Amino acid sequence: MRPARVFTEHEIAEVFELASALTMEQLADYFGICENTLRAVFERQPEVFEAFRKGRSLAISEIAGSVISAAKGGDMQAARLYLTTKAGWVQTERKEITGADGEAVKVDNKWVVEIVDGAADTEGDDEQG
Repeated sequence: MRPARVFTEHEIAEVFELASALTMEQLADYFGICENTLRAVFERQPEVFEAFRKGRSLAISEIAGSVISAAKGGDMQAARLYLTTKAGWVQTERKEITGADGEAVKVDNKWVVEIVDGAADTEGDDEQG
């Protein structure tokens, strides 16, 4: 049986730094372990999980701050992103299509069906015998 994986202080600091960019699966890959082992480490060493959560939260906070600053500075894309994710804002577009002179579009529902016979033309060649 293998000994339990224990993270060093240096590795815990790496977890904090990498948490902003990596998923748990990617973090496990980085340390050469499977995701289940990483989860077991989180349970045995709560400080590792805390480093992961804080690293991720710090990055989210920094990026959100950048989006807010950009939105306040007039960046409409940043404003839409912020309002969509934080305020439940939904932007809808309505497009109407009209026919000539603003009238309703006329739809022609006439169908043409062409039947193609795959057999060779054998008219008059009907020989029996």
